[in-house]
Amino acid sequence: MKKLIVLAILATLVLAMAGTASAVDLEAKGKFQFQANFMDNSDFLSAKKHGQQEDDMNFWFRARTQFRFIANENLMSELYVEYKTRVGSADSDLTTGSANRDLGIKRVFLQYRFPETEVLTTAGIFSINLPGAAAGSMVLGDLDAGALTISTPITDVISAAVGYVRAYDANQNDTAGYQVAGANSKDELDLFYAALPVTIDGLEATPYFMYGLIGKDTYAAVATLPGLTAPSPAAFTKSVSSYWAGTSFGMTMFDPIVLKADFAYGDLDAKQKRNDRSGWGADLSLAYTGMDFMQPKFVFAYTSGEDDKTSNGSERLPVVNNDFAFGTYYYGGSALTSADLNSNQQVGQMVMGLSFEDISFLDKLTHDFHFLYIKGTNDKDLIRNNTGLTNISADGNFLTTKDQAFEIDFNTNYQIYDELAAIVEFGYIGMDLDKDTWSAYNTTRDGKEDPALKLAVGLVYEF
Repeated sequence: MKKLIVLAILATLVLAMAGTASAVDLEAKGKFQFQANFMDNSDFLSAKKHGQQEDDMNFWFRARTQFRFIANENLMSELYVEYKTRVGSADSDLTTGSANRDLGIKRVFLQYRFPETEVLTTAGIFSINLPGAAAGSMVLGDLDAGALTISTPITDVISAAVGYVRAYDANQNDTAGYQVAGANSKDELDLFYAALPVTIDGLEATPYFMYGLIGKDTYAAVATLPGLTAPSPAAFTKSVSSYWAGTSFGMTMFDPIVLKADFAYGDLDAKQKRNDRSGWGADLSLAYTGMDFMQPKFVFAYTSGEDDKTSNGSERLPVVNNDFAFGTYYYGGSALTSADLNSNQQVGQMVMGLSFEDISFLDKLTHDFHFLYIKGTNDKDLIRNNTGLTNISADGNFLTTKDQAFEIDFNTNYQIYDELAAIVEFGYIGMDLDKDTWSAYNTTRDGKEDPALKLAVGLVYEF
């Protein structure tokens, strides 16, 4: 009943806004998908080895609709609603921001240009992305958050963009323990960034800088901040400052050979050595676009890894929320199963591979093939000498220099209509965790990990 009421309210809102302002154009687009997902051994342990991810078959339905209310070329607003459910599950609360909500507001913002200028301002809740040319951002990407951004061209070649993001705020009011004179809860994560896109014939680059303020009570509010804290951290004693600097790069001057690359460095100063974190990451893709029936691509990425100690903090790149993806399984990037096995854990790894995309020999039928080799860059002695580390689990996400994996993806897309596609995705990951490294840390690891398997079948309607 609650869902029907909310749907009725949304429909009334849309119709009312379209009917009362004749000068406003209503533009709608969306994506509806229904799928069956077979996922086995996602933690690389079978049921007989007490694997935690053995509910193999699930059915999902997701509907996203964007309503844009366009006053003119200089003023618009957007309401982006999402309905998502695992078929057969109990109804969840209608809450904004929940990853598995039944019905909620995903994004809502307004956007305008200052009169007589090209200065574009966006305010509200919308997707935040730092530059990422080869495979998305390793630091911050696809994060729906409250933000204010301003961008403008400076010349025909150079533009500028600045932004403020309230990425997290645990409580509106002070919680118990802070309601005393002179005290207040510092439970916010705020980000400030600037970017300078540069475009010339055949070359594009976007250098950027981002500064972050992490309130000391944010750590307690969200337990561990896994992408921003060291492997075995203590509670923050002071608010934390952090920064990131990097650039994306693209080169098409040798078309049909296309090069894309990224570099990022991040540093988090927690005022406590064991909580400090700093590291770097780089990636590239080299594609040949000169064939009509296929696009081959070589991909590579490397990120710094941990040393053998926890007392000196972390040597991995700090991560807020990233959307980095090579392949369509371990790192994500899937058209159907959007949740990957390695969320925000791509740092501390090296990956290289080959992709063959848009393979087409029959009308309306295309295939993608990916082969990836993945190896850890973290020191094996960190695990051997420190069992029970916080933020590290023996599930195939944290890889040492003795661990490796390979992935094979084969995906098929049949375009039934221009707007409707049938999609089949297959994925296989063979994981090899070093027995001598992990056996003391987790006795279920015997050096014989079970392969992870994925088979997803779905229908996707886009309009």
